[in-house]
Amino acid sequence: MATNTKDRILDSAELLFAQQGIASTSLRAITDHADVNLASVNYHFQSKDALVQAVLNRRLNPINQKRMELLHALLHRPDGVPPTVEEILEAFYRPVTEEAIKTRREGRPIVALIGRMYTEPGELLASQIRAMMSQVAAGYLDALSIALPGIPPPILFWRLQFSVGVLAHTFGAMHLIEGLARGRVNVNDSEDVLRQMIAFAAGGLRSPVQ
Repeated sequence: MATNTKDRILDSAELLFAQQGIASTSLRAITDHADVNLASVNYHFQSKDALVQAVLNRRLNPINQKRMELLHALLHRPDGVPPTVEEILEAFYRPVTEEAIKTRREGRPIVALIGRMYTEPGELLASQIRAMMSQVAAGYLDALSIALPGIPPPILFWRLQFSVGVLAHTFGAMHLIEGLARGRVNVNDSEDVLRQMIAFAAGGLRSPVQ
């Protein structure tokens, strides 16, 4: 448990957002869980919307920074060889996969929070996610256009969105998947999860244009 007041608020907000949903979680519930008063939330974040943004920034910014670093390394290799579809997908998927599996083992709610991000209604949250993902989406779409020059841009855009859907479902529904698997797979094996997502998404990205 964090001892810093601001971190306690962020930890509690993250947990409750993941468990109950962002819209359904009140500031009162967050302050009660964090054992702080409402004035502390107002002091550090000014509003619930700003608190939501801070929770997302804390989790998504490091992931997106790593994604862009991995993509930059692929696009600027000394040998100049263009990246493959699989390499691009690995750079996009790996930072989320490693963080999600690690925090799941630690009992932290990043997996459920990822699921909430993609399913929670509301334009404000959607606009926050768009702002955080626009650079990443543009960079990866450009990279895929190099790896798949024969795919028309509108179709490639949709296929990238469907590839994001693979990631969102896998980690947003991890508890459901684990129950359905009944021991057939190990959902905590990050490398196997990563391999399976890459193989599936690569097949979709490469599929013939109808």
